[in-house]
Amino acid sequence: MNFFILIMLILCLIGLIDKILNNKLGLVAAFDKGMDSMGGIAMSMIGFYCIAITLIQNNVDVITKISADSSLDPSIVIGSILAPDMGGFSIVSGLGNSTFLIFSGVILTATLGQTISFQLPIFLASLKKEDLNPFISGLVYGILSLPIILVAVAWYLQIPNLLINLLPIIILCVILVIALYVSYDKTIFVLTLFGYLIRIISILLFGMVVLQLFFDTLPFTTTALISDAMVIVLRMCIVVCGSMILSDLIIKRFSRMIFMIGQKLGVNSASVIGLLLSLGTSIAMIPLFSQMDRKGKMMNAAFSVSGAYVLGGQLGFISSVVDGNGVIIYMISKIIAGLLAIVFVLIFYREEKVSVDAMEK
Repeated sequence: MNFFILIMLILCLIGLIDKILNNKLGLVAAFDKGMDSMGGIAMSMIGFYCIAITLIQNNVDVITKISADSSLDPSIVIGSILAPDMGGFSIVSGLGNSTFLIFSGVILTATLGQTISFQLPIFLASLKKEDLNPFISGLVYGILSLPIILVAVAWYLQIPNLLINLLPIIILCVILVIALYVSYDKTIFVLTLFGYLIRIISILLFGMVVLQLFFDTLPFTTTALISDAMVIVLRMCIVVCGSMILSDLIIKRFSRMIFMIGQKLGVNSASVIGLLLSLGTSIAMIPLFSQMDRKGKMMNAAFSVSGAYVLGGQLGFISSVVDGNGVIIYMISKIIAGLLAIVFVLIFYREEKVSVDAMEK
């Protein structure tokens, strides 16, 4: 078991004990937030996981032929548009190319894939209109940091035909950045539409899995795959519970340190707390977004592209499907890329200097 997963498990158990003790430690609210995530995780992940693997298993010959006829590995495309727990990893693993499993199925899906298929739709639907501009601006810095870390990981994993396989990602990043800057209204519309489409598909696939569970003769998937998916969901939920408790403890015990970090970065406390919460889940920082200063909003948006979920449910999923080495590569890559995105904001952000003390007020 990965060391961090063990810590999350211990924290989850402490939260469970606190629930029995009627919130003596003050951790029940954080624990309940983690438990409440199980339904959403199941809805978004189980259908994609089961149906995607079944489809791939039934079409191995077609996929193999496509891979053989193209210098570009098809897993690159999948990893660029789907989050790992929304079918990205399942489809990549089913392609059978173990060389690309960690790169495309883990790193790529957990950065660019999660941004396009999951984070963008949720944030664009949740944020206030006046927050969209700093969010999108920050997102650009987050996307710009991706090629650097992806090249480094690809080199470390000895990905063949490095330039050919990474070229589509670089082109996609450039197109997305240009589109966001040139016409972000239309880009928002297209990306939101894509996100809604993914959400609708995930619900429909979940419904198919539910039908399969009660009608064994249906050809959608297998009971064994459904059981595997449920185990993964439970593990993910445990990690989310642990990460929520960890975030809550950090905020309660280190409020002064958070303020000092904010002073160093030139942002208010809400911005720093948002970054910490994003480590577990970037969704948790949405309620704080309007309380952040503009620089903090951009910083949080930039960090969320790669740094979000590094300690949350996504980690739970990744740790359930790859070995310890894959988990370490996942965590290091996401954290470095997230920090690099923050550095980009610190370097290129320009605004009239405002006292942090004033911002706190």
